[in-house]
Amino acid sequence: MEVSVVIPAWNAAETLGEQLEALSAQVALAGSEVIVADNGSSDATADIARSWAARIPRLRVVDASSRRGPSAARNIGAAAARGRLLLFCDADDIVVPEWLALMTAGLAERDLVGGILETRSLRRPGAVTVSWEVTAEIHLHYWPRFEATPTSNLGIRRVAFERLGGFDEALITGEDVDLCWRAQVAGFSFGRVPGAVVRSRPRAGLRAIYRQAFTYGKGHRQLRKKYAEYIAADPEAHDLHESLPSEAAPQRRSVAARMGRILTPSGCADMMWRVGQSLGEHATRADRNVETLSRADE
Repeated sequence: MEVSVVIPAWNAAETLGEQLEALSAQVALAGSEVIVADNGSSDATADIARSWAARIPRLRVVDASSRRGPSAARNIGAAAARGRLLLFCDADDIVVPEWLALMTAGLAERDLVGGILETRSLRRPGAVTVSWEVTAEIHLHYWPRFEATPTSNLGIRRVAFERLGGFDEALITGEDVDLCWRAQVAGFSFGRVPGAVVRSRPRAGLRAIYRQAFTYGKGHRQLRKKYAEYIAADPEAHDLHESLPSEAAPQRRSVAARMGRILTPSGCADMMWRVGQSLGEHATRADRNVETLSRADE
């Protein structure tokens, strides 16, 4: 088996079929398998996944309910996979037809690769979302040494994944950043595959945006602690907070313009994100069970 595509899924009945349809149309599906790691869904996620077995011959549904969380589901799915290359995508996104072939080609040259996210096509008309476009090119201000890519569009050679011990299940979010950082610290190569696009579904609604931002804030706190020694020793690191997820720096506006902006739906969403992330990072002890990596192990 050359390639294993791993999809963590929890109560994803509403969207999983679209992703599996996209994977069934991949130009390089032969010699590959698709694993849906069901993380204890209470809806029809597993049944919907199995219904695609006729169109995706090497599709398997793996019970990943023994440990909860997307990192655990990915690790359990990867452990069941047979491929020497592991590709990760999400149950609520849609990969382009060339995605599998391009990511596979990228892994012929690099140990770890990331594609590109596109967030316009799956945005619901009239839905309240943040104003910026989320990108797969993740650079965090507090440790800009390495680039990272989200787990919704990530590929890695199995030998590297196993040597690194997979995703850190102690992290609430940021497990993708952590894996990319650990890989590059260990000497594995990282590359970007520009044509490997995933159509990402942006979070909609103020409550959903706040909850996602709050968990992202927790993840930033955990990453700061885990990499505290590296950050302290890096002259390019800054004690700045990532107010927005992988976005271009916002333009400076007058007070009146900023107040007017807040009163728009996307302005409210932006403010909700900032509040949620700030509270998640500063008003919690999410780093309590996270161990600091020692630079002596580098």
